[in-house]
Amino acid sequence: MIHFTCCNEEYAGDLMELIRLFDSRVDGEFSLDVNYSRSARAFSVTVRSDKLENFSKKFIYPVKADGDLLRKREEKRFLKMAIYNSLVFLTGVRLPYGCLTGIRPTKLYAEIESSPEMYGKSAREVFEEDYDVSPRKIELIERIVEVQKPLRNKSERDMDAFVFIPFCPTRCAYCSFVSLPLDKQKKLVSPYVDCLLRELEQTNELIKSKNIHIRSVYIGGGTPTSIGVDNLDKILSHCHSAPEFTVEAGRPDTIDREMVEMLLSHGVNRISVNPQTFNDATLELIGRKHRARDIYNAYALVKGKMDVNMDLIAMLPNETFDDFKRSVDMSCALAPENITVHTLYMKKGSRLKNEGFEDAGFDLASRMVDYAYDKLSAAGYKPYYMYRQKYTSGNLENVGYSKPGHECVYNIDIMEEDTSIIASGANAISKKWEADKNLITRCANYKEPLEYIKNIDLMLSRQADFWK
Repeated sequence: MIHFTCCNEEYAGDLMELIRLFDSRVDGEFSLDVNYSRSARAFSVTVRSDKLENFSKKFIYPVKADGDLLRKREEKRFLKMAIYNSLVFLTGVRLPYGCLTGIRPTKLYAEIESSPEMYGKSAREVFEEDYDVSPRKIELIERIVEVQKPLRNKSERDMDAFVFIPFCPTRCAYCSFVSLPLDKQKKLVSPYVDCLLRELEQTNELIKSKNIHIRSVYIGGGTPTSIGVDNLDKILSHCHSAPEFTVEAGRPDTIDREMVEMLLSHGVNRISVNPQTFNDATLELIGRKHRARDIYNAYALVKGKMDVNMDLIAMLPNETFDDFKRSVDMSCALAPENITVHTLYMKKGSRLKNEGFEDAGFDLASRMVDYAYDKLSAAGYKPYYMYRQKYTSGNLENVGYSKPGHECVYNIDIMEEDTSIIASGANAISKKWEADKNLITRCANYKEPLEYIKNIDLMLSRQADFWK
């Protein structure tokens, strides 16, 4: 265990995430004490530790940022670099993403690529020399940034619309989202739909009055298809049209012929049919309540009618490398337009976290993720978006792969944060992007469906004021 102290509590929280990544991979206890000083054009960091006798290391970095906000970002970056380099020396441990702890490494890479004068070197050199990101991960990031370039949003008037439906057939063991199992919450579905329709009516008025162009509509959850054809039909009837229209139908046991026909009638052209795994024993263990055969049946109903995404999760409980490899191979054989590979992460509120589940460690997670990258690349898929989360197995990533020309622009927009998003429903967060200020402001609805229903008038008023 690493006992960490920093002379500035304001930075300590961000820095602790980096410490935690080492904490899980070293034995024994030692202290790490970090102090720093600043001048107009220099930032000096001193790191001391009792792991080695009289260990003290000093780092001096040139300051280039102007303004308080940019200066703080730069200072935290220098602190992470100093701490990371010290811990590599003390422990012999290197991390696949080096000292990077953020959710969006591709966004950072693209920002450096667009302003190399700020860093004095290329994005690749910064990631390689300053951040110590592994060559394999740099290759992944560069491929994604390149695929995204022609797809990135180029106008503040182009926005996305997101609709959240927080109901599922059952709650998966790894889930920490705001989603309710239907068998216990059926009485909330009807009033929730009624309130959501009111918010969507206001959203449509906003889009019309401001002459907004909606480039993507995304119906997420939860499992939107779990609320039944009639309820979902009402919601889609109130959604604005868009060139890209996605509905998450992640649970294959919620997809039948009637549901598919209804989705097609509204112009839905992207859908999720998520296996997570093709191992029936694992599906039972994580509470999915369906079998692998249901995946094949649901996929047969939508194949060729709309673009399909399949989610897989590496490091599910009790799964071996061969179990995960088989899931990747089966997905490739089915050949959907998109395959997203997640790495299991343990967040508060999930059953796995509450039950104290421990994954099998870094080496297995890396082997699984590397196999997926190689297999999907060889099958013609290209990585096109990614994000990282805290408490992820092996400090790894989640990556969306697509056949060329079938990328989901909503996934790119939300990860790269260069598009305003008009969001509706419980736990929905609208985001307003101001390009000239490089600024995102947010307006969040109540998280819990019951609170959303009770406070719908407040939500409508708050959203209306936000978009003025």
